[in-house]
Amino acid sequence: MTDALIPEGFRKLGVPDDFVGLIGPLWYKVEGEKIRIGLPLEPRHGNPMGWAHGGLLVTVADMVMGVGSGHATGIHWPHPTVSLSTEFVRGARLGQWLEGTARIARRTINFCFCSCDLVCGGEIVLVASGVFKVPDVEKIPEAMRAKAMGKWE
Repeated sequence: MTDALIPEGFRKLGVPDDFVGLIGPLWYKVEGEKIRIGLPLEPRHGNPMGWAHGGLLVTVADMVMGVGSGHATGIHWPHPTVSLSTEFVRGARLGQWLEGTARIARRTINFCFCSCDLVCGGEIVLVASGVFKVPDVEKIPEAMRAKAMGKWE
């Protein structure tokens, strides 16, 4: 059932993050300058009330904006969260597809200022904004630097 929820054209997002691995995998699809990030909501993502857990929604929003920052900067390397603000709009039903796309409001040499809406079942379930640190390319291990440069495909 879970695979049936994943829209056509989405691929697994490979992130070496054990915490995100507990909730994922996350899925992505590049559409020009935007990158869509999603997750099929499974029973393991639920809270005692039968909806997606709020902490899961915040984690997904954090990843949407962090990965979106990396796509915008062309640095395929973690963009650490400096600040994150969220507002819950409504519950996200288990058994549906959850998705978001980062909107980059401003980018400086050191930071990306982002926002996103998470949508589930055609409805906005969470709105978020955040600031993400652009990594110093010189601090990426040299053996990994070439692979870290460029946008997601």
